[in-house]
Amino acid sequence: MLGIETIRVFSLVFFVSLVVGFAFGGFFGRKRRDLGPAKASNESNFVLLYHVWHILIVFPLFFILVGIAMPGWVFGTVLNLSFQGAEYLQVLSVPLLLIAITLLDWSARALGQFMDTHIQVLQKHELVTSGPYSRIRHPSYTSAMIFFLANTLLYLNIIMLIAFLAVVAIVYKRAILEEELLASEDGFGQEYRDYMKRTGRFLPRL
Repeated sequence: MLGIETIRVFSLVFFVSLVVGFAFGGFFGRKRRDLGPAKASNESNFVLLYHVWHILIVFPLFFILVGIAMPGWVFGTVLNLSFQGAEYLQVLSVPLLLIAITLLDWSARALGQFMDTHIQVLQKHELVTSGPYSRIRHPSYTSAMIFFLANTLLYLNIIMLIAFLAVVAIVYKRAILEEELLASEDGFGQEYRDYMKRTGRFLPRL
């Protein structure tokens, strides 16, 4: 297991990486134009999970900030897992975090103005198949899962483990709902169904 001060340093690395990733990523300065009203949506049965998703996002951010200020609150407690070789998984959390941030930034740049948290098709929507979307249908969800996994491995905290499993379940359900909508005639129809045949959901198709 890593020492408590090392956890503080790693937490600081996580925080700085997130700040730099968002500052220089594809989230700000995106050109926006009126895409018209939503012509189809698949959110009616996703309201609860939609709010749970936004609550879960707070967990890793809370752990990172507390890990910097008071690492003893999130590490070295009865809620932390301890086993031989755990320090190797904790060190692995750093490159996983960098992969998650890089993939999310790449996804944001590729989607541009079409990046949205709602499961809907707008009047002037376009199907993006460039960047990571040329191989993966939901790279931003992949980055979210890797991000939560990185935090789980760093702190080895049962709460973060539960949050990670919840995120996996939510993004899987959300991906299914998006694909149903985009593959429908209200979405992109056959164009999207053909796109699904050549891409993987969260990882590239072999």
